[in-house]
Parts: sequence; structure tokens; C-alpha cells
Amino acid sequence: MTNYPLDGIRVVNFGTGVVIPDFGKILGEFGADVIKIESGENLDFMRTIGSDINNSPGFNESNRNKRSFGVDLNTDKGKELVRDLIKTADIVGENFRGGVVKNLGFGYERVRELKPDIIYISSQGFGAGGPYSDFKAYGPMLAAASGVLSLWAHPDDEYPAGASFPHPDHIASKQAVFAVLAALDYRRRTGKGQFIDMSQIEAAASLIGEAYLDYSINQHVQQPQGNRSPYAAPHGCYRCKGTDQWCAISVFTSKQWISFCNALEKPEWIEDPKFADTVSRLKHIDELEKHIEEWTQQHEPEVVMQTLQAVGVPAGIAQRAVDTIADPQLKWSNATVEVDHPVAGKRLYPNLPWKMSDMEFCESTPPPLLGEHTEEICREILNLSDDEIEQLKQEKIMEIPLLEEGEE
Repeated sequence: MTNYPLDGIRVVNFGTGVVIPDFGKILGEFGADVIKIESGENLDFMRTIGSDINNSPGFNESNRNKRSFGVDLNTDKGKELVRDLIKTADIVGENFRGGVVKNLGFGYERVRELKPDIIYISSQGFGAGGPYSDFKAYGPMLAAASGVLSLWAHPDDEYPAGASFPHPDHIASKQAVFAVLAALDYRRRTGKGQFIDMSQIEAAASLIGEAYLDYSINQHVQQPQGNRSPYAAPHGCYRCKGTDQWCAISVFTSKQWISFCNALEKPEWIEDPKFADTVSRLKHIDELEKHIEEWTQQHEPEVVMQTLQAVGVPAGIAQRAVDTIADPQLKWSNATVEVDHPVAGKRLYPNLPWKMSDMEFCESTPPPLLGEHTEEICREILNLSDDEIEQLKQEKIMEIPLLEEGEE
């Protein structure tokens, strides 16, 4: 018997893209049995962003720790298989465009008839209901619609720069985990299931709550500040010695400012009225940052970081992926885990970012090949015979992985 947090919990995952797949991955890390419903006819689009459908870096990261059930949901028999699977489940998750799962016959009301105490999480870009509920949504677009993108830029940028990274998707997947864990506890206490409607745009908007608060109280619309802060100076990312090398530096208190000046061997800045306090430094920030970069450009970013950290000033190298993987602190804490995939081979993935003193977590399992566990699930959960499974295969109701020549 394991001591996994969600041992014995089963999740039927209709997810595509990032939000619900990543949500399922986390529940799988907690020990849940997460079953991904998919088919070659209607691929999770993340499978198509790679060299082949079983070797997509984005798909592989968001779909570890789960099993793949390949089934054709356009057939009555395929739907019946999934209905039988749902009867054994605790959680159902989906993030298709509004109305898709309902049209397939797996909306909440139908699913609740199959399993009255089911916990059902539905996550669309703009949530269920309202004028935008049927709109297709994409992470970078949600960053723009939520207001986040307008602040992810520098003041002199011609337009909101932001990032192509779908930050809202990854925030929403974690919010989904919180909601479902709360619903599991509610069910434990009351015996009742739950429908969870989670709007991805609202998850994104939660990142900039202070901007909304600033407007509601002060009628002030915040503008992009780049790396600067209205509460600290200096506060930015400064060019260092070498090609495209940078170090982030933040000074919040008078004590830190004095230490910073002494570390740079610029004690005269302490008495300079232009830099005497945070308000003064913010007023003369362009001049101050020019002086700071004259010093940082003489040193490697590691030297800048170590020099300032030694005197209590927050500073950190702007690391790239290769630097992060080699970071001694992250190595010590096992921040990455190596997973061996039959097609992608051995790859590093993010590990769980916490440890618990008296609780086990699963070893990360490889993302599944399309339909990899179909027969296994049919036998173990649906109690189908070999003849029944073979018949379903002949009728192309279920899918098993078809590997390229040379793959095992």
C-alpha cells in the first residue's frame, strides 16, 4: 500500500493543449490514476507540434503520469466504453471549446447521471456562459485579453511585447488542481460531487490584481514599466560583461542601498541628494541606471550576483535553460527529473517543486504513446475479454500505438 496523496483516485481526462492535460499531470504526480481520452482522428493539437505525434516536447511535458485510452468517440460503442470508464472515476476534466463535450454526450448533466458524486471540472478560455463562452481561446491571446500583456513590456515599446509563452494556461492548470482538491475534501465530508466552471482568463487576470485595485481606488491605469518598480530603486536587469549577459538587482531598503553603494565602492552616492532615498532615486532613475551599468559591464554576471548577495542585496543572474539545468542549488534539490520515453528517449523534465516529510509522491512516468494503455484499461477496468478487445480493434473503435519502423 502506497502513501501517495491521491492513491485510489481516478481521473478521466478529456483535456487538450495545456490546461487540463497539465492539471492531470499534477494529479498523476500525487498518485491518481489519470486516463487521457484521445484518438488519432481528433488529436490533442499539442501532439502535432513535434517530429511526430509521440515526440512533441510540449505534449510530453504536460502529459506525464497518465495513461492513454485511444477510442473513437464518433461511434456509439466508443462512447459506451467511455461511459463505463466514467462510472469508475472520481474526477472528469475537460477544456474543449464550449459545447464540444456536451455534443459528444459527456457534459456535466449526462456524466452526473452516470456517477452522481462525480467532480467535474470544465475550463474554457472565458468560462461557461456569457457572450464569449463559445470562443476558441489560446494562452497568449488570453494574456492579452486579461490585461496581463499590456504590462509585460517596456515603456518605450511600440506595442505590448509580452511573451509567446502561454503563461495563463500554466497558471490555470494549477488553479484547477486547487479547485479539485477542495471539491474532493467537500465530497469526503458531504458525499456530494461538484461542477467546477473555471475561466482561464480570470486565472490570468489574478496575476495583476494590484493593477485592478489601483484603478478601482485611484482611477489610475498602470502602464508598462519594464523591469522597474514603483517601490524600489534600483530595480532592474543590468547588462554585464560578455555577450548578452545580465544580472537582476533590487534595492528596497536604506540598509540595502548603503550596502549596495559600498559594494560598488561608490560611498559618495549615499550622500548625494539625488539618490538619498527611494523617491529621489526613482526621480533620477535613468541617471542612476547608467552609473550602475558602467560598473556591471566590467564584471561577469556571477561576480555581480555574488558581490551583492554577500552584502545582503538581492541579485540574481538572468539564467537561460542551460544555466538553470546546471545551477548547483537546483541540482541539489532535484528540480529536474530524467524520464525515458520509447520515442523521445531520455529527457529532463521539471520535478515536483516541494518535498513533504511523511508523504510519498510517484516517480514521474513517461508521457503515453497514443493509445498505449487502451488494452490494459479495457482488461483492468472495463473487464473486457480478449475476444471483445479484438473485436473492438477490428471495428476500429479503439486504438493502440502504431510505432514507426525501428521503434520498440
